[in-house]
Amino acid sequence: MTKTSTTDERRPNPSRTFRFTALALAGAAGLGLALSAGAHESWRKLVDAQPAVEAPIWSLSAMQDGGGGVDNPATVFESENVTLLSWIPLSAFPGGHGAGNDCWGYTSPSGREYAIMGLQRGFGFVEVTDPTNPVIIDWVEGPSSSWHDVKVIGSYAYGVSEGGWGIQVMDLSEIDDGRVRLVQNKRQFGHETTHNIISNPDSGYIYLCGANIANGGLIAVSLDNPENPTIVGQWSTHYVHDAQVVTYTDGPYAGREIAFCLNGFDGLEILDVTDKSNMFLVGRSDYAALRYTHQAWLSEDRQYLYLNDELDEGDSVSVTTTRVFDVSDITRPTLVSTFTTGLAAVDHNNYVKGDMLYQANYRSGLRVFDLSDNPTSPTEVAWFDTFPGSDRASFNGAWSTYPYFDSGIVLISDIERGLFVVDVTADGAGKLEMSVPGGAPTQFAPFSQTIAVQVNELAGMVASGSVEAHVRLPDGTVLDVAMSPVGGGRYEGTLPALPCFETVEYWFEARTEDDQFFRTPLSAPFQNFEAFVVTDIDPIITDSFQSDTGWSVQDTAVDEGGWERGAARTSGDRGEPSADFDGTSSMYATGLGTDEDLDGGPSVLTSPEYDIAALGDEARLRFAMWFTNDDGDEDRLNVEMSSNGGATWTLVESFGSQAAGWSQQVFRISDFIDVTDRFRVRFTSFDQPNNSVTEAAIDAFEIVQMTCDTCQADVTGDGALDIFDFLEYQNLFDAGDLRADFDGDGSLTIFDFLAFQTAFDTGCD
Repeated sequence: MTKTSTTDERRPNPSRTFRFTALALAGAAGLGLALSAGAHESWRKLVDAQPAVEAPIWSLSAMQDGGGGVDNPATVFESENVTLLSWIPLSAFPGGHGAGNDCWGYTSPSGREYAIMGLQRGFGFVEVTDPTNPVIIDWVEGPSSSWHDVKVIGSYAYGVSEGGWGIQVMDLSEIDDGRVRLVQNKRQFGHETTHNIISNPDSGYIYLCGANIANGGLIAVSLDNPENPTIVGQWSTHYVHDAQVVTYTDGPYAGREIAFCLNGFDGLEILDVTDKSNMFLVGRSDYAALRYTHQAWLSEDRQYLYLNDELDEGDSVSVTTTRVFDVSDITRPTLVSTFTTGLAAVDHNNYVKGDMLYQANYRSGLRVFDLSDNPTSPTEVAWFDTFPGSDRASFNGAWSTYPYFDSGIVLISDIERGLFVVDVTADGAGKLEMSVPGGAPTQFAPFSQTIAVQVNELAGMVASGSVEAHVRLPDGTVLDVAMSPVGGGRYEGTLPALPCFETVEYWFEARTEDDQFFRTPLSAPFQNFEAFVVTDIDPIITDSFQSDTGWSVQDTAVDEGGWERGAARTSGDRGEPSADFDGTSSMYATGLGTDEDLDGGPSVLTSPEYDIAALGDEARLRFAMWFTNDDGDEDRLNVEMSSNGGATWTLVESFGSQAAGWSQQVFRISDFIDVTDRFRVRFTSFDQPNNSVTEAAIDAFEIVQMTCDTCQADVTGDGALDIFDFLEYQNLFDAGDLRADFDGDGSLTIFDFLAFQTAFDTGCD
């Protein structure tokens, strides 16, 4: 039988709630009681501990480019309605960690998104703005412990641990620049260890649970000075394992700050914590088959509370059992139902976003439930299993999840396997799937042309007029292009005139009727598709480095890892490419051996001589490059050109560290030197002083002749409109060349002839 009451004979009356004093916080009994309350839970986890899984970082984008370090994990991690975007194993984080734990997220003022991963020896910070290409930004060392917890308010992350060090205050204001600053490890009133930390951004307070002071109860911490969190109150009747603290804005509790406390062996209790010096009990429940009340989260309307008991599976119940409480009256929380996945795994942490419940269930991984139709009996709509091969009620696998990024991506933290970034495609609040038919174009013409995007309605309707393309010019100007439906989920729009020989960025966006935004690529508008504006590219010299074509290497003071030609022989987990750019299994790179990067230098890679005198101003150098280092850009990759066979050199560009990945570079040669019959180029990389991991690579080397004719009807490009343009257009059309696609619909039909005729009759300025 479920027992609910506002008071309990076994507990002090709320009017006699212990008031805050420094002496009480440092009380001798605090440490022992806090530890004993969580001892059973901790013992079970330690007994079930398994070694961390070692693997390189896997990303969807790297796999699609032919790399990624390991085979597609989709063949290892089973799922439904969830797409794995990237996986960052514990072994990829600096510091050496035998276990992972909590996770949370942060969105910087620029809109870039970051995952925070609890690690055995601190916290790791990973940029997931492009979730298919994650970048480890920084890490903050903490005490060695299998229990770390972290929350964010404003631009600060606050971390705690069972290992001690008080509250770790971490400044995130420079995370966009690759830096996280440890402000201090704040100790006060004897506080060292903590099991969980809670945040209430509405009130600006954080709360400690299961600390070594205040009897392990609920401790309120003021962030009036965000760099110096200060304990200002406590509720110390008994141990509190976890909590959710919210501020009500309407109804009978408007203006009150309420804590829903999960108290281990002592069940569910609801506190009024508005006055930090006088927190008091307002409601509680000892529910049937209570074993260890672990964690819970409210529905967004605050009518229901979804509660996890961590020790009931394999004891009082045989399958994963989540309890649903009606908390519309917080003085009388009432158990109204339970639901299950039907598996044996232990439910651990769950969070609600909109009408979806995201639950981390140890060995059965992430489980997602739709609350929209029946919030007391939700339907499981998606899952991703991070612990292959077993759903047993043991303490391994998924620890927590974070579903609150605006982009819609979801984080999963796993004890043995680290951080997973996923896309949950079964979103009951509305979901769209966007793609570019035939792949995103990498080349645009300078004149108006049609561009298309496919928008599939999975669980929501596209809002009328919401589909747009956005084009960012080199000067930062963003052009908005309205797109109209043409049937079958395809939308088309007309690009404006674009500047010749420039690289533009672009992305697509759509909105559902319930005002959710979706974009492709997922990382937009921060990392987007790119296209070079040109009408024709004619490769004159190409070298994919499959054979020796006369390139030379000169190493000066290189200890290891100078330029060499060959296939990638590394995993990609130290910043080096795990595959070449053009898929020919050959490139030039600094150190192709396992764990071999450039040490010392410079190492200089020099081309043979090329006769390009006839190309004039239309000659351009194009190549794919890769360059990473971890020293704050002290080391560089320099690109130089020579017009006299190498007697003198002109610097074209000096590259600092790029996000791990290939990028194409294009330079007009006449902007730097004369175009002659003795052209050479060289690439110089160095690690001086030898104090970092520096990786460089070059592939897909080309000298090309480019034309950019702003008159679309001038097919021959000779500056005149005449019969030869008609003949050349006919040749392109007959050959199936999409340069004849004058209406921009991706196919060649009679309408392209009509569009060409119209352009010809209009003439050119």
